[in-house]
Amino acid sequence: MKKILALILAALMVLTMFACAAKTEPAKEAEQTTTTEPAEETTPEETAPAAEETTEEPAVGGTISVFATSYTDAKLEVFQEIINDFMAETGVQVDLITPGSEGEAQLKTMMASNSLPDVWMTHGWSLLRYSEYLKVVNDQPWFDTIDKDSLAGVMADENGNFYALGMSMSISGLIYNKDALDKAGVDPNSIRTWDDFDAACEKLVAAGITPLAIGGSVGGNLAGLLGSVAPTFWTDEGAKYDLGDSLKDGTFDFDIYATELYEYLATWMKKGYINEDVLTLDAAGAQQMLGSGEAAFMVRGTDNITVARQYYPDANMGVLPLPSSADGAPSFRVGEGDAWGVWKDTENEAACWALLDYLARPEVGSKWATVSGALPTVEGADAADVYTLNCYKQAVEDCNGKVQYDNLFDRKFFPSGMWGIMADSMSMMLSNPDDVTEAVEYLRDNYLELYAEQNG
Repeated sequence: MKKILALILAALMVLTMFACAAKTEPAKEAEQTTTTEPAEETTPEETAPAAEETTEEPAVGGTISVFATSYTDAKLEVFQEIINDFMAETGVQVDLITPGSEGEAQLKTMMASNSLPDVWMTHGWSLLRYSEYLKVVNDQPWFDTIDKDSLAGVMADENGNFYALGMSMSISGLIYNKDALDKAGVDPNSIRTWDDFDAACEKLVAAGITPLAIGGSVGGNLAGLLGSVAPTFWTDEGAKYDLGDSLKDGTFDFDIYATELYEYLATWMKKGYINEDVLTLDAAGAQQMLGSGEAAFMVRGTDNITVARQYYPDANMGVLPLPSSADGAPSFRVGEGDAWGVWKDTENEAACWALLDYLARPEVGSKWATVSGALPTVEGADAADVYTLNCYKQAVEDCNGKVQYDNLFDRKFFPSGMWGIMADSMSMMLSNPDDVTEAVEYLRDNYLELYAEQNG
């Protein structure tokens, strides 16, 4: 009896063990679906690669010096904001140098000692003055997004190499008030040569409209007139003369060629093409004449469209390339605006390129355009004044590609220091249009003196 009872108890124990095993198996399966296979014990360093897979790429880091050649006030404030955002995103530390009016002189001293900032604003001289100190930028990812057609004549060497990121540009041409031209029966697109311009001026005078507004109390407006018209006679492709080399090597004959040009410009004054108060009118006065339609033309930068329409928001404005000789193509004078280059001997190249990559972003270009007022050159960047940008684009389209671009005349062909002399010389001519001799001699003598100083 005892043996039978023992067998029964043993059987019950076995059944109980199988039942327990059956109930716990699903729990084991569930545990395997929510946990990874046990791994060997690791140190924090050994697990680091897994952590990297879920984090962003590491910041660039490093420290660079950035020389903002001429920024002050509102421009400096906005640029500092851009730099702060760049530092926060990349981890690069920027030593921002803001020399104000002394910037150009300081850069010349730095060049002499070959100790330059990592990045600097080239203020119109990336090619002509700084290219030997800068890295070529053609292989950078943003290069195909900039307006190379407009900038090539200013920033590219004979091999097509650029040495800076051009964020913006200034365009000088023949600004016009279309309503004023309509009143005189002038089609702006009929003006391709200076003969066409003179014919338009005759119609405007007959209609009681001043053809050309110049705020000559500001010397830059007088120098700008000479700097715009002279290359269309002396240096542009297809111009009446090919005098670029002689201007650069000091052999230019002012008595012949400058006299001819000044006598032509003097006819504008004598025929009433220019406002009578040209030497006392300020820039704002000329812009108001243009915006109101009291005057039809201005030979200056497209930023004057923006300002004129601030005075007269409904003004119907446009821009043309500067007229040419009969055999030449109309032209725009292009100023390298806000452009940034990388020193060829920088010790932190990656951080420098990271900054230029950042500055080439469309949203950064748009932000900068709001304070600079210049035309952005990066694809996708919005101009502060879309109206003005569209005027320029329309002018290029209307030319069907038959337009040329070149650097500001004095930067390319005159010795440094001629801008003020150009202004004074034009003032002399306008005050005595019947005899341009004194004005020409003043331009010639100062050119020769500065050329000798700078060329030994």
